[in-house]
Amino acid sequence: MFPQVVKDQEDYRQSLSFFENLLRKDSDCRLEAEYPLAFNPQQLDHIFVINQNGERQAGLVTLEREIEIQRGQKARALFIGSVVTEQAHRNRGLQRQLFHAVEEKAEQWGIDFLVLWSSQLEFYEKLGFQLAGLQASWIPSFQAPLKPATMGVRVEPSDRMQFTEKHFQAFNKKICRVQRTFEEMQQLFRIPKMTVAYTENAYALLGKGEDFFQVCHEWAGPADEVLACIDALRRLVPQLRILSPGVLHDKDEAAVVHAFETANFENRLEYLGLFKSISSKVQTKGFVPEDLQYPFFIWGLDSI
Repeated sequence: MFPQVVKDQEDYRQSLSFFENLLRKDSDCRLEAEYPLAFNPQQLDHIFVINQNGERQAGLVTLEREIEIQRGQKARALFIGSVVTEQAHRNRGLQRQLFHAVEEKAEQWGIDFLVLWSSQLEFYEKLGFQLAGLQASWIPSFQAPLKPATMGVRVEPSDRMQFTEKHFQAFNKKICRVQRTFEEMQQLFRIPKMTVAYTENAYALLGKGEDFFQVCHEWAGPADEVLACIDALRRLVPQLRILSPGVLHDKDEAAVVHAFETANFENRLEYLGLFKSISSKVQTKGFVPEDLQYPFFIWGLDSI
């Protein structure tokens, strides 16, 4: 019994059923729709499972991303998610084996660091991960609008939106971001249970499958249009929580956050995730907020 990557389409189909049963058994949201870049039959070598006697006992999924970690410097990250173990096989060290296999593969692929999101801090610290990075979380304190209501904003399920080159460029102008293609963005905007407020040049996203309930986890575009989009989402969700980078990189991001501050939104700085450096190119200490050398932000569409 040892970890292996999914080897063919039949193995993928059975592995997908295994993950679905443990993660989305009582949900109408399918993993291929919710995480289209990670649960992808064209990326079989990024899905790790442990099988014994034809039975899948544990697994996880990875997504390779290139990130501009600071101005002019890019690094390769491996996001890790959908970490599951069958109830009958827990406390046997299976996930430790899986993470060892992932790290070996990551080194072969030239990955610089690993990223995951979990509340099981003690377990992952034993695997060499540490809480790091920085994001801000904003909660409106009252309902005064951020922008005049005269600006036209459309609000609808994101899969009904016509995602345009202008929306892609709005995201692509961000500094210190995950690199995405236009086609990837089109796929990501078809994730179910996600609402988008948008103008011709900007958008703001609410929810994402079973994640980010009442959270605006990504926005992009000119500041005044972004603020109008966020106002539209606030009318849907009065207790909306809005995520922003912990370090601001451009004038539009700064203007949006300044509007939050002026409106006296409640603000909390938080860790971005759990990180582990596996190459000499990137140092783990550079992710620590107290001495942050890599001020990038991972927007919600990239989390797995």
